[in-house]
Amino acid sequence: SSAAAADADADAPVPLVRRIELLARSHLSSPGPERDAAAALCARLLTRPGLQPALREFIVWGAASLQGSRGDGAAAVGTASFLTVGIYTTLAAIFKLGHREELLPQLVHLGPLIAAPAALLGDSSVVRRKLGIKLLQRVALVF
Repeated sequence: SSAAAADADADAPVPLVRRIELLARSHLSSPGPERDAAAALCARLLTRPGLQPALREFIVWGAASLQGSRGDGAAAVGTASFLTVGIYTTLAAIFKLGHREELLPQLVHLGPLIAAPAALLGDSSVVRRKLGIKLLQRVALVF
């Protein structure tokens, strides 16, 4: 019976919001203006009313990706560097556009990132450092 339920889930179409989010997420690692457009799209989409589960899932994914790239330190080059910039841009826009009561429960997922701002200051990339500080400022405004 559970196998039949799993088959039904596999055949179910992916919701439109999820498809849009996955498409935008795939462009966050682009080096050009499509990264900024994808970040704006994600921020606008995920801050809509009723999309808190998708917002939480994106923030958890973004925080995990940023934690992984911090482990690389100065070696974060290429696509990983562009993805880091894309995630920082998206999260900063989410914390700019979102409502405080919806964002406050999400701060738990950013805990490791906001607990060690000194690691941000040691980043070799000026752009990543700037966007990371912008995110920290916007997170502080939610408190």
